[in-house]
Amino acid sequence: MFKFHNVRMYLLILLLAEINSPLPGHAATQGTLGPTSTGSVNISVTKVVEAQITDISDMTLPSWSIGDGDVTLYSNICVYSSTGSYKVTATGSGAGNAFTLSSGGNDIPYSVTWNSNGTGALDNNGTPLGSNMQSTDFSNAATTTADCNHGGAGNDTARVIINITDADMTAAMASSTPYSGTITMLITPF
Repeated sequence: MFKFHNVRMYLLILLLAEINSPLPGHAATQGTLGPTSTGSVNISVTKVVEAQITDISDMTLPSWSIGDGDVTLYSNICVYSSTGSYKVTATGSGAGNAFTLSSGGNDIPYSVTWNSNGTGALDNNGTPLGSNMQSTDFSNAATTTADCNHGGAGNDTARVIINITDADMTAAMASSTPYSGTITMLITPF
């Protein structure tokens, strides 16, 4: 009985020693007993890769008449990426995620362009986006504040541009209710 108790105690001591020993891959060093003692430990911090899109505004064209030409609407946007780089996937609210505006049973198609020129350099040129297709790589995202210092034209980092051709506007049926739709933009940092 005494021997069994000693074996159990020995196993418990081994288990506690294993639990308190440094894990493999850690380079912490323990100091030794003496007039001075030095120990060291590795420090590791992980900053999460994350993104945020803010300062988005609705886009409205109050009226359009024959002869008014192509329609261009845009919204400046704050894109934050902890890496400074990102991709965007835009989806429309039309059938199959199509970029269309609807009124009753009638649709007007539109195209989407993304400008990622960064703060102070936004214009209506950029990269065309396909519906539900991840874009090429973009940079110039905000990296120090998730809201681009509270947004605004001087602080936003990207612009989404909606284009409707004169031909599509001319072909659309007139309607007493506005044609409307939604575009959803998914920002994926890398």
